[in-house]
Amino acid sequence: MEIIIATMPLWVAIVMLVVLQRPSQQAGLATLIAAIGSTLLFPVFRLFPGQLLLALVKGLATSLSVFYVLFPSLLLYYLLKSVDGMSLLGRGISRLVPERDLQVLLLVIGFAPFAESVSGFGVGTILVIPLFLALGYSSAQSAILGILGQMAVPWGGLAIGTVLGAEITNLDPSILGSTTALLTAPLPVVYGLVALAVSGGKKSVQRRWPEAIAAGVVLTIGVWGFSWIPGVELAGVLGSTLVMSFLVVWANRKLFHKLFHKAKRKRTVNLVNTARNSSEKTAHDSAEHGITKVSLWQVIAPYGILTAILLISRLVVPLKIWLKSHFVISIAAINLNLPLLYNPGFYLLLTALATVTILGTVVHKLRVITIQAWQQFMPGAIALACFLAASQVMQASGMIASLGMAAATLGDKYIWVAPWLAALGGWITGSNTASNALLSQLQQEVSIQSGLPLEWLMGAQNGASAHATMISPARAIIAATAVGWSGAEVFLLRQMGLVVLGAVAVIMSLLVLAIP
Repeated sequence: MEIIIATMPLWVAIVMLVVLQRPSQQAGLATLIAAIGSTLLFPVFRLFPGQLLLALVKGLATSLSVFYVLFPSLLLYYLLKSVDGMSLLGRGISRLVPERDLQVLLLVIGFAPFAESVSGFGVGTILVIPLFLALGYSSAQSAILGILGQMAVPWGGLAIGTVLGAEITNLDPSILGSTTALLTAPLPVVYGLVALAVSGGKKSVQRRWPEAIAAGVVLTIGVWGFSWIPGVELAGVLGSTLVMSFLVVWANRKLFHKLFHKAKRKRTVNLVNTARNSSEKTAHDSAEHGITKVSLWQVIAPYGILTAILLISRLVVPLKIWLKSHFVISIAAINLNLPLLYNPGFYLLLTALATVTILGTVVHKLRVITIQAWQQFMPGAIALACFLAASQVMQASGMIASLGMAAATLGDKYIWVAPWLAALGGWITGSNTASNALLSQLQQEVSIQSGLPLEWLMGAQNGASAHATMISPARAIIAATAVGWSGAEVFLLRQMGLVVLGAVAVIMSLLVLAIP
């Protein structure tokens, strides 16, 4: 009976989103009401009013970190959109990697994991979705492709979730990073093939399946190797950089051959002139529609600034320590620890302010742009706060612990359940870091009692939790907000649900094979 009660809020969320297809705000509110109602109606999960209020406040506190990232990213997007910058950036990507299928692989397996590894908090999704829109993909395609780009979440935010899980269980972070890479090894390849199918259908898969496999293998080998040297914190950054380098070189190898082929030299020159004329025509058309003309470098500059200052803040150790210890909003009672100068949101805000200066002509539009960003931000923010508050109520009342302890009674057979429990934690919290904080001690206790290897249990915990966050209400809301599509959360859950369930099944199968 306890298990049924403990899963009640989860079933409410699933029914509201998948069956009834209600907006995320309504689904989030219903889930929160179900969680609160369970604590009021059933003594086994009873919370006193003060405890319930504290759990709700903790959920809101957790939301602040996401809000701090989400709103500045939307502001940056609307600043660039106001000068048709996203379209210009899309054309720039098209020139760098002319073939559309390879553009998809570059963004899904390369750029999105890179952005997520540097920043975390779903920034990879937020940054990559506007690029897909600029390249001409539909809102539905862009949202799915943006979610698929979350494949490197275990190494997101310089592997903050992986490091936390290792600290809780006294594991070497490099060991945890490497076991996670091994248990999730096939998934980058799978996601690459799915991305091709989403963007171009069966023909795209038939044309570019070798490149999807190669890029996925490069990412897997990269994060596995770099988890050992130089360390798990930079594994995602360096691994995704390898992928981007590989795809850019591969995409242009035929072009290099053509440039040196005498018979086609004249045609190449004509193509360049045609492209230049097309670019000038586009700029002229933009001017006719009242859009300020900007150069490609003015659009690229904000992303370059963002990447540079994020890397500096993470890699320069004395600066990192100073940023994490100054201007910190810290309230221990509600688990709030928000370093204002270290959080990626601060650097997104700085980048947005720098963009105003770089573009120059958008200052008079700043008020309108800010209102547009706020209007897109609010619906998702409300839903996100409700889901995270519900998660905290479930944790405080013991619902999640009850589910975990029930699974732990399985003994050696627990290996069949461990990834699914981890996935549940990731789906509920929407954060690999939060899920590891929630379940790592449980995984360690099961390891002690059953004799199952802790490094493999934690690898499954880290990997399955991270991949399940891809379709969590929190991440789906972020993607829906980025694409500007109300109700996209339902669509994403329906479209991506089987993919993520399959990913967890793969992790489970590899875990069973890894443990004799």
